[in-house]
Amino acid sequence: MFDKILVAIFCVMSVSITNVYCEVGDLPQRVEIITRDSANYTTPENTLAARRSALLLGNLEWADETMTRESLEKEIRDYLASGIDRSRLFDLEKNVKEAYIVNKVNYQDAVLLIVDGTGYDGSVRQVPFPYVLENGLWKFTNKFASDEILLDYLHFIPPLFDGKGQSPEEINSFLGYEKPNQVQSELESGTVSYAVHIYYGKSVVPKTFSATLNKNDISTKFSPEPFTDEEVVIPLQQGRSVLLLSVEGIKTNGKKAKDSDRLVFVVP
Repeated sequence: MFDKILVAIFCVMSVSITNVYCEVGDLPQRVEIITRDSANYTTPENTLAARRSALLLGNLEWADETMTRESLEKEIRDYLASGIDRSRLFDLEKNVKEAYIVNKVNYQDAVLLIVDGTGYDGSVRQVPFPYVLENGLWKFTNKFASDEILLDYLHFIPPLFDGKGQSPEEINSFLGYEKPNQVQSELESGTVSYAVHIYYGKSVVPKTFSATLNKNDISTKFSPEPFTDEEVVIPLQQGRSVLLLSVEGIKTNGKKAKDSDRLVFVVP
């Protein structure tokens, strides 16, 4: 699923957005794995589920069925020219543990499904997948691969330390950290500050965010927004400094939950 578009989308060309078919239901929506017998292409979501399922099952003929004729012919030409076997598409898809549609947007004569794919390494890649009507059926197209405006929908979150605050995993992912990567960080003598690199999950509720350092409220140092990250420098004292962070988020079932983390910094 995260194949040609990941490479080609980085080319440049700007275009405008116009209205087409687009109805947004309950999101995020899990991309389910289906059988070929149950597949249909009456909605972009159904076609996405069929394509992901086909690639996971290693069925290239079925995957080809989910593409427009023009896009399929171009993909075949590109792979032949590069000398890469198209079965490589299977490996790319199998790296995706689960996928969710998080947004749905009109784009020219297409519908963009904005999809978050979580890898087995914990990374999250957000990618826009365009679908157009061809002979009354919704099919994946790569005709927008060089449109710069689609870059706004591309995001990548590396594998993160989850803070070890909550379980299940869904709740613990509301807050993640590139730095630190452990609950207690042993720092060098004389260290007076630390840059915390924090990532906010896609469904966090910013107004519920709280941060205290040694019982002092430092929430205003942070700018929490869904699916963003930032580096925040915090002052440290000799000995132990304790940073408490929490935020509420919306689970996939629509209910709220809180992720709370306790990070300790030790300066000898």
